[in-house]
Amino acid sequence: MYNLKSPLLSQYKNITHAFSTKKGGYSQSPYKGNNLAYHVNDHKETVYKNHLYFSEQLNYPLKRLVHMDQVHGDNIVVIDENSNLNDIPQCDAIMTNIKNTPLMVMVADCIPILIYDPVQDVIAAVHAGRAGTFSNILAKTLKMMQKTYASDYQDILVVLGPSMHQCCYEVGSEINKEAKRDGYKYAIKTENKHYYLGLEEIVRQQLKTLNIPKEHVEFSPYCTVCNTNLFYSYRAENSICGRFCGVLMLK
Repeated sequence: MYNLKSPLLSQYKNITHAFSTKKGGYSQSPYKGNNLAYHVNDHKETVYKNHLYFSEQLNYPLKRLVHMDQVHGDNIVVIDENSNLNDIPQCDAIMTNIKNTPLMVMVADCIPILIYDPVQDVIAAVHAGRAGTFSNILAKTLKMMQKTYASDYQDILVVLGPSMHQCCYEVGSEINKEAKRDGYKYAIKTENKHYYLGLEEIVRQQLKTLNIPKEHVEFSPYCTVCNTNLFYSYRAENSICGRFCGVLMLK
């Protein structure tokens, strides 16, 4: 199985992390490869085998895994000692300071974001699609880390995994108007009356507003639409596809 590691997060030995790819796994077409999503009509037994294999590759306890019912909103859930790990939270960001509790975000064009505070020993996983990014889901997550765990923005590390980049993220006139209305005009590129949205540029500006140090932020060079040999892409594969993930755990 071929997984991607973050150079920024790889410096820390007390965490486990990776971004998965299509490579490896047991799913058959149209989900061929390492599909980790149960909701895409893939066989549940096959998806479980993919999860089991992935967890064995990274050496994390699958029974402790927390992933989300992602709804493209800005709800954030804190996973603590009172959480029932069998209940999947309906949200787009999760965080914890509990060890051996892997957090997972699943995507197929949206931005998977992994966050680590090495001082307070806290992690978070964020699903940032267009709606979530426009509603500032990442900044809200960082603010909740500050409120809940006393995290300092100067200590936090933020890693953006593979996603659909501006080169391929064409949007219609309504989204263009919405972006301009919400103050994101700078993230729209216009070419021959076509509009292209750069979610990463919005995230970059949101992090800058919070004074997150530049050297603490990492952007993946991979566009999912341009690299369907490695990643699932909802847009490039006409919505019939699996999901890859970002996972992060405190050892």
